[in-house]
Amino acid sequence: MRHVALLLGIIFPGVIVADQLTINVPSAVANTIREYRAECTDEGGDLELDGDEISKLWTDEGEEAYVIHAAFTCGDLGHLWCGAMGCPTDLVINNKFYSTNRILQKHPTRISKASDGTVTYWMPDGFKLIIDR
Repeated sequence: MRHVALLLGIIFPGVIVADQLTINVPSAVANTIREYRAECTDEGGDLELDGDEISKLWTDEGEEAYVIHAAFTCGDLGHLWCGAMGCPTDLVINNKFYSTNRILQKHPTRISKASDGTVTYWMPDGFKLIIDR
């Protein structure tokens, strides 16, 4: 049996270390995930990232932006933060957190940040939303 496990480890190395995969994200993104993780732990679960909760975009102005779609799984408790209408969604632009105060079903597909700090973002269907600063 040990030989089979070793052989599988050689053929499928990503499967064995998949739970240890880490990526570098700005501190504002990491802090937000940390807050969700703490809330999940307080409820008795373990936060699971499936890979579709965080996405990276570039603003129209060429700034790095992250979309945080709170579709995290909290162990057997499921998606604590989501409901029938969707999940809370927030943005991080150049390591600055922007709360959309919205429950969205999908990630925004385009983001723009004006010089006055106003953030505009568009949904896949073209619907335009604004965060005033």
